[in-house]
Amino acid sequence: MGFSRELTLSLTEYLIKNKLQGRKRFPLVLMLEPTFRCNLACTGCGRIREYHDILDEMLSVEDCLRAVEESGAPVVSITGGEPLLQPEIGQIVEQI
Repeated sequence: MGFSRELTLSLTEYLIKNKLQGRKRFPLVLMLEPTFRCNLACTGCGRIREYHDILDEMLSVEDCLRAVEESGAPVVSITGGEPLLQPEIGQIVEQI
């Protein structure tokens, strides 16, 4: 699976810029989890057990956008339990 020329150039520019600034560590990917909620019950998944107390909590659109801006990462991967259970996921994706 190849990357588009635009993405390749954008990532190359980001890497070179950070290296020239002398940064040893900088984010490449932000793993954004707007919710821990999941509508599946996969065998062996500990998410329901581990996050039982906070399963109903969700990040707001503003919190998600703030995290993206703060990280500065050129790639954002929206993960979590099931991100589509976040009612405002369309708005989050659109604004990112």
